[in-house]
Parts: sequence; structure tokens; C-alpha cells
Amino acid sequence: MKIIKVETFVVNQDLKNGEKFAFSQAWYNSRTIMILKITTDEGIVGWGEALGLAFIDKTIIDDYMAGMIIGKDPMDTEVIWEQLYNQFRDNCRKGSIIGAISAIDIALWDIKGKAFNLPIYKLMGGTPRERIKPYATGLYRKELPTAVNDLIKEAESYVEQGFNAIKIKIGFGVDDDIKTVREIRRALGGSIQLMVDVNHAYNASTAIKLSKNIEEYDITWLEEPVPPEDIEGYIEVKSKTNIPVSGGEGEFCRYGFNDLLRKRAVDIVQPDCCRAGGISEFKKIAVLASIYNIQCYPHVWGGAIALAAGINCAFFLQDFPYKLLQEDMLLECDRTTNIFREKLSINSVEIKGGYILPSDKPGLGIEIDEDLIKRYRVR
Repeated sequence: MKIIKVETFVVNQDLKNGEKFAFSQAWYNSRTIMILKITTDEGIVGWGEALGLAFIDKTIIDDYMAGMIIGKDPMDTEVIWEQLYNQFRDNCRKGSIIGAISAIDIALWDIKGKAFNLPIYKLMGGTPRERIKPYATGLYRKELPTAVNDLIKEAESYVEQGFNAIKIKIGFGVDDDIKTVREIRRALGGSIQLMVDVNHAYNASTAIKLSKNIEEYDITWLEEPVPPEDIEGYIEVKSKTNIPVSGGEGEFCRYGFNDLLRKRAVDIVQPDCCRAGGISEFKKIAVLASIYNIQCYPHVWGGAIALAAGINCAFFLQDFPYKLLQEDMLLECDRTTNIFREKLSINSVEIKGGYILPSDKPGLGIEIDEDLIKRYRVR
């Protein structure tokens, strides 16, 4: 089998005025992603997605990487990954180059799964799990400041949709954060898991002050309390809070994660397939996490392809350290407006009883609506 065609598509959905939203760093008034389609001489098609700057990711693949992989055997995922990385490693060990490689690698795994008629998680090594637990990522800000009652209503809507775990976006000032977490916990009671995500809005001292004031609300983890470059800050926060500290969505490749894990800067590591190097590199990061006995959960923020990749990786992961009774594997499910998550895949993800069950569909397990790509494609 040979790769004969590589196509990239930037798709964009402009949000209505009432749908724009903010996290601690920026406002979003549109959703833009880069989608990759790889076709083989046997007619098997693989799909990939990059998390990053869509037009830059597209340019990197179109102008540099497509020519490097056309004619290659798509089964050679490791060979292709190393060739692409080593071509650019002198200048681009992080950022959009790795995002582009991620999209290519995911598409190749999709092809491989379809060729063998197996889900990707089976090809990765199988699953020890009968189900994974999705958590709703939401509670962004529609306006600043946002009334806490509006956030409570949103959180309650996720519980009604079947979610038993919710991640709250904070980082809008310590006092606002404390009030938001306190009131949502009181409204939902103790049965719903709550995570909080600062999106690296604070330095270590501020993050410690925040954590001390929300420890009593049974928080599953404190995510990205400081910027990703500040590993010593992570270590300081981690040493002074009883809340598990998580991070890693802004890190790249096994090399970047090795530093994060070796220094034990986090309690939970969160690589994103669409940014950290694809499924091939996700497996290596998971091995590193197992060496240090640090729990690994996939980060997901993108379209249907990103979600499908995250689901396969979540089913592949085991607890670190291993135990007979595996804990719930938690998977991020973004709930903001995004037609490329909601409609790009013809067969949508089902949540039953608060859990996602493993699929037996080959590859990523999704069927792409190419008409949707045509409608929203930016030329």
C-alpha cells in the first residue's frame, strides 16, 4: 500500500454574538481547525486533525511534508514519524511542526485500523477497560464578569445530559474563582466530580492562594495553574496543595514530557494527540508516565477527529501504577459550540449512563461528512 494523495482543509465556523466565549487567556468568536485527508492506492482514506494555528499547520503540510510522505507505506508509522521529526528538529522541536506531524500520524493510524478492520485502540495494544468516563469541559465566560447563577445553570445542564464529571474554567481572579467553585459545588452536591482549569493564568504564589481556598470543595485536579514553561512553578504549587495538579496540554513530544515527568512536576499528565505528536508519540508519553507512576489522561479540544483519537487513546491507557480494579479513565469532552465536533462525524459519540463504551468500528471509528467540509472550508 502506498500514499498517493495528501489534502488539507481549513474549516471555520463563525459563532453568533451570543455564542462567543472566553477562557482566562482570550475570547473566541469562531472555531477554526485544520483537517487532513490521506488517500492510498488501495482506496483507504485516513483522517487527521491538528490542534494549533490552522493555516500554519496547513502550509507546513502542503509545502513541506506532503511531498515527503507521498509514495510511502502508511503502515510505516514509526519510520515516517522519525523522518518528519528529524527533518525539522534543529529548529522546530515544539509548536506547529509537531502539530502537523500529529495530524499526519493520526491519519496513518486511521488507515492502518481500516486496513486491518480493527479499532486503533486494538492496534495500540488493546484495552483493559469496559468503559471510559467523559467529563464536560465548559463554564467558559460569555461576558465579564459572568453571573455565577448562569454558570450553575450550565453545570446543571451537563448533569442532565448524563455527565457525572465537569471541568470549570477559572483564572478570572482569585476571588471570582473561589466564589465560582464554591457555588457550583454547593449547587451540584458531592456526587459530581469537579475539575478546575486555570489555563496558566497565575504565577505559583497566586495559584497556591487559590488552591488553599478551594481544597475543601473536593476538586479532582487543578489544571495548568502556571504557564507551561514554569516547571519549577508547577513543583512549588504541587508541594503546597492537597489538590492533584495536572498539566501537559501545552507540551510536545516525549522529549518535552520527559522533563515534566522526570521532575515530578504534575500528579496527572495530559498529552493531546493533535498537538503532542499524534498517536505514535502518545504511546511513548504514556510509557514515560508509567515509569514515574504518574496518571495519564488524554487532553482533547477540537473536532470529531480529535475526540475520536482521544477516545482510542483513553481506552488504550492503563492506570499507573497498574491495579486489579482500574479507576475510571477520564476523557475531556468540550461542550462549547463547535459544528466540527458535533456534525463532522456522521456517527456521533454516545454517552450511556455517564460513560462511553468501546467501539468495534475500524480506525478512528468515525465516518466523515465531506459535504460539511466543503460548506465550511476557507479557501
